[in-house]
Amino acid sequence: MDQNYSILQPGELGGVPLPRLILKDVYRVYTGQFRRWFGITAPTSVLASIVLLKADQQIRAIYQSIPRGEIPYHMGEVAEAGILRYGSFFISWFLGCFALAAIATVVNHLELDDCDSVWKSDSYQRAREHFGGLLCAACFTFGVFLAGLAIVLFVDFALLRRGAPAHSSRFNYGAVFIGYLIVANIVSWFGMAIPLILSNKIGAWSALKRSLKLSKGYETFLSLLVVESIVGSYLAWYATRFGMTFLFPVHLRYTASYGWVVYFVTILASAAVQPPMFIGFSLLAAAGPTNSSILPRAQQAAHIN
Repeated sequence: MDQNYSILQPGELGGVPLPRLILKDVYRVYTGQFRRWFGITAPTSVLASIVLLKADQQIRAIYQSIPRGEIPYHMGEVAEAGILRYGSFFISWFLGCFALAAIATVVNHLELDDCDSVWKSDSYQRAREHFGGLLCAACFTFGVFLAGLAIVLFVDFALLRRGAPAHSSRFNYGAVFIGYLIVANIVSWFGMAIPLILSNKIGAWSALKRSLKLSKGYETFLSLLVVESIVGSYLAWYATRFGMTFLFPVHLRYTASYGWVVYFVTILASAAVQPPMFIGFSLLAAAGPTNSSILPRAQQAAHIN
């Protein structure tokens, strides 16, 4: 891989002052090394989907083993199912944080610090070295995300109880989705914490507080990154799912193997649109006033052999 980079001052990106950091800069970096970003997000996305799938299968088996109407007498099994559900969610969330750390390592040239090492490091080397900090940041952001969703669902449930069911049901999914976007936007304010942990060698709590400060003035930028990631994932998932119906004959669409192929292809399609959000977090963390990291030159695309 032949990469062309230039060292920029902390306050500018590709010759553009920091306040003008926009999505165009993110997508220049994204398209310049698309295969490398996809090589990072694809394995973590597939692994996360397998974890969620296995957990869902075990949860179904638990509830199927409980006789109908006797759930109140099997609270131990219900608790086990809840642990499996939220445990799988957290593992999936942590794998996303690990992918963010790997992308931040490449974007901010953190792997160059290990160039004199006997063993050549990979994109996940920094993530492994700061495993504890990543875990703390993942726990905090996951907790904020769950708390936000709980508030959204509580408000939605209260509105449903006060309104007519037939009228409220039309807007229920839309209201929950908007609430989900709002919560995701709030969590994105802490998105620079992991790149800061890797580059500045600071604790998780200090990185989270610094990330919150960096997000001031960039709320719209971060919101665009979040919307692109969420909406892009849904569009990629549906486009791939329905697009593959034109590639396979009818008699193959009802086989189990076709279902598995579609499942994993849609996961990969969703993984392909995830890197821009992680790249945006990494660039914003590196361009902070207290960080002197190396930024990739936005005007020059990387040449990948």
